[in-house]
Amino acid sequence: MIYLQLSICNGNVGESGIMDKINAEVFMKIVETGSFRKAAAELEYTQAGIGYIVHAMESEIGLSLFVREHNGVHLSPEGEALLPHFQQLLAWERGFDQHVKELKGLESGTLRVQIFDSISIHWIPGIVKKFHEDFPGISIELVSEEDSRKAEEMVLNGEVDCGFFLTEVHSELEVFRLMEEKLMAIVPLDHPLADKEYFPIKQIGKYPYISMKYDDNTGINRIFTRKGLKPQTAFYMDNDYAAMAMVSKGLGYCIFPELLLRDIPYDVKCMEFDEPQTRIVSVGTRSMDTCSKACRKFVEYTREWVLENRKQ
Repeated sequence: MIYLQLSICNGNVGESGIMDKINAEVFMKIVETGSFRKAAAELEYTQAGIGYIVHAMESEIGLSLFVREHNGVHLSPEGEALLPHFQQLLAWERGFDQHVKELKGLESGTLRVQIFDSISIHWIPGIVKKFHEDFPGISIELVSEEDSRKAEEMVLNGEVDCGFFLTEVHSELEVFRLMEEKLMAIVPLDHPLADKEYFPIKQIGKYPYISMKYDDNTGINRIFTRKGLKPQTAFYMDNDYAAMAMVSKGLGYCIFPELLLRDIPYDVKCMEFDEPQTRIVSVGTRSMDTCSKACRKFVEYTREWVLENRKQ
C-alpha cells in the first residue's frame, strides 16, 4: 500500500498541515462491503486493524468518514464528498504499482475487469484461460456489474482497469466493438405464442412480462421506447436465472440476449422477434495508450478470442 502525504490549508492546523496515512484501498473496500469485518476479511487485516486505520484517517483530516450502525457502516456526508478523491487515489496507486512492476520487467500484478452475467459464463473462462497461459503472474479480479452506465463509471474512476459494455458508450472511453447480438423473448411452453415462429413485437403489452432490474441500461427497454410500447410488467427481478425459472412456471415472459440463453436448464421456448432486435457488446478502457501493459494485453486478447470463438 502506498501512503500519500497531501498538503492542505486548515484553520485548525495553521498555515499548512500534513494529511498522511490515507489508505484508499481500505476506504473503498469498506464502501464496497458496508462492513469493517468484511473489509478486514477480504484485505486480510484484523477487524481491529481496519478500525485503527479508519480512526487514523479520520483523526488526520478532522472529519468523520463513516457512520457506524448496528447492521454495518455507510458513508457520512463528508465521506460521500471525499469518495471521488479516494477513487482517484486508489486508481493512481494501482496504476503506479502496475507500471513499476512492468518497468522492472516483472510479469506480475493485479488486473481488475468489470463483467456481466452472459459473458462471465460463455466468454470469460476462455479469455482468462488464454491470458493466464501467457501471463501466469498476473492475477485477475472480476467485478460483476450488469448496469452498463455504472460499468462505464467504474472504468472512468479507476475502480476497474477495463470493462465490457452494452449498447452505445456515453463517455470518453476507448472502446472496441465485439459483437452484435440478438435480443430474444423466452416464453413458457404453454404460452399462447409458443407455437409461433416469431414473437410479434406489437403484442409485447398483451401478456405478463418479467422485467429485469437493469433493463434500462442493457438495451432491453430500448425495444419498448423505439416502438412506443408498454409491457404489462408482472414482476421485477435482479437474477437472470431466477427470472427464467419463473418463465418456466408460466408466470410471464422475459427478454434476454441470445448469448445468455445458450444451454439454459429450463423448459422454455426462445423466440426471435418478428422485427429483429439487437444490442452491441464492446470492451474498453480509459486509454490504450496510458493503461497498464496487462490491461492493454487483456483487451487485445479479448478481441482476438471473441473473433475466433463467438459462434461457439
